[in-house]
Amino acid sequence: MGSEGPTDEYLIIRKEKIRLIDIISILLFRKSLKSCRFVECSSTEKDGGSGGRIRADDWVTPLVVVVLKVLETIKTPLKWFGLILEFFLNLFALNGGLLGLIWKTITGKLVIPKRDAANYRSFIGHIDGRLDLYKSKSLMNFFPLMEPQAGLDDINVLDLSMMAAKVAYENPAYIENAVTNHWKMHFVGFYDCWNKFLEEKTTQAFIFCNKAEDADLIVLAFRGTEPFNAVDWSTDVDLSTLLAGKLGLLHLGFLKALGLQNEKSFLLGFPKDFTSPNNEPAAYYTLRAELKGLLAEHKNAKIMVTGHSLGGALAAMFPALLSYHNQSDVLNAMYGVLTHGQPRVGDLVFKTYVEAIMRVKYQRMVYRYDIVPRIPFDLTPVSNFKHCGQCVYYQGWYQGQEVDEVPNPNYFDPLSTPLMYLVAWLDLFKALFIGFTEGKDFKEGIVSIFYRLLGLAVPGFGFHSPRDYVNAARLAKFTKTIPV
Repeated sequence: MGSEGPTDEYLIIRKEKIRLIDIISILLFRKSLKSCRFVECSSTEKDGGSGGRIRADDWVTPLVVVVLKVLETIKTPLKWFGLILEFFLNLFALNGGLLGLIWKTITGKLVIPKRDAANYRSFIGHIDGRLDLYKSKSLMNFFPLMEPQAGLDDINVLDLSMMAAKVAYENPAYIENAVTNHWKMHFVGFYDCWNKFLEEKTTQAFIFCNKAEDADLIVLAFRGTEPFNAVDWSTDVDLSTLLAGKLGLLHLGFLKALGLQNEKSFLLGFPKDFTSPNNEPAAYYTLRAELKGLLAEHKNAKIMVTGHSLGGALAAMFPALLSYHNQSDVLNAMYGVLTHGQPRVGDLVFKTYVEAIMRVKYQRMVYRYDIVPRIPFDLTPVSNFKHCGQCVYYQGWYQGQEVDEVPNPNYFDPLSTPLMYLVAWLDLFKALFIGFTEGKDFKEGIVSIFYRLLGLAVPGFGFHSPRDYVNAARLAKFTKTIPV
């Protein structure tokens, strides 16, 4: 696959070091990014590209710096707001609403939510509490862009991938209950993995099989961007990169989430084999070992990797690392990578590499004007991130198109703004009546409607809801490539 090339080309934005004076200098005086105290870069980066002086037409870098500073400032209050909101949502839900809460308080039967309980839902879970897989016979194993697979005739793989990506936001007990009691499948494990640079367990994933014995399908699902986690959102928009040899230039934050050990050298950061000196699980190595063990147990099984948002980014990088380390046993067993609302993860070299190893096995779903698949920006030479894989663009809940590029690919096109707002209103209107038009499985509760109302302010965030991706997976009719 070619020579390794240099491994010390990097650009690191230290968001915790961003000062107001830096933002002013960049915005007003187009100050050189490499001279800012919050940036570290290799000598090759300093010579040009993202490390050079901000040009008059470069609006990406200042915007990213401002967003990173805002997210860094609000990360603690945002986290606590999310925790409090989730607690009260669960308090009301577990006690039967406001009247039930009052009655149970009076009678001494109040149920106090426990974050690790199987009935405790995240904010995502309150937007969409569906747990059962879609049972429409007309959609069994229906996803014409994926190759048929023996043993999966009774599984709608697109629905399963999105449901797994949605459930990945929940706690281990909730996930195990969903897999075991609702999907009637075999739960293997939940993995809470360490990020060396954040010094926290910030990467979560779970694995399950369609059967306990002689499984046909093994599913690995990564948790995505949590709504009230500013660190997750910072990772999505960050422009920090690391040259990964033949893999190309990759998003540094996503590499760290998968278990990178050295942020300035990919060779040192991702050796073929690694054991943590502190016994803290690194996502890539831990999950790779689990899949190897499962393949030894289930000889004919195929692997599907999925994730929504940040989880989709990790799902996209995972097989590239397997190939880089010559893990042919796991890679050859790969049925497919199906991501939903996934951000960009690498440059053109990475795009070419992934498409060479995955061929038609990598499908990337994008719902309408979702902002996350449109970041980090694809604006050469300022930001060189490219999408890879075959893109399925959901024009709505009823039509899925295989496209080369989605409309408004960098989100901030003023010509697309009126249409984005119009479509957000149309989705809200349809959501109010979808329970009548499509059945009770699609009826939306007050939290989902409220989220759609908030999404009217910034449609890009409203379209990122996992509920819309589940609806589209269940309702959309798929067509081949149609010009956008």
